[in-house]
Amino acid sequence: MNSPWKIEAASDSEAAGCDLVRQWLREFNWQANPDFMAEISQAHQQAKPLVLLAKADSQVIGGLLAEIQLAWLRISIMAVDPAWRSRRIGSALLVAACEEALRRGCRHAYVDTMEYQAPRFYTAHGFEIVGRIADWDSHGHAKLFLTKELG
Repeated sequence: MNSPWKIEAASDSEAAGCDLVRQWLREFNWQANPDFMAEISQAHQQAKPLVLLAKADSQVIGGLLAEIQLAWLRISIMAVDPAWRSRRIGSALLVAACEEALRRGCRHAYVDTMEYQAPRFYTAHGFEIVGRIADWDSHGHAKLFLTKELG
């Protein structure tokens, strides 16, 4: 039996037809959850960056890159210069980010990390593992998803 349609691979997410796929999802979301879509569409609800840098003698020794949207702090990247690790710089960055997120109206925080990176660090700071994808890197290591209630 021949199908009246076929599947083709595109070179990237800007290929012809991709905007139409995005439009269909937006239209569905507007029908399924109009209150949320109306809220998220407002300019003041767009994701806003939260960038914190730890410095010593004007030299960057650590940083946390995140964004805030609605009631959520989403931490994308946090790292400390290897020469400065184990001096509570990461803890200070995380605490400062959560405090700033609270000031900006957040109630929750979210981060993902590889199992060999920092899950113990985050759980020690009150985050809970809420999800796990086994073999995320195709080398046997899981990606973990963690959340925390702020305040």
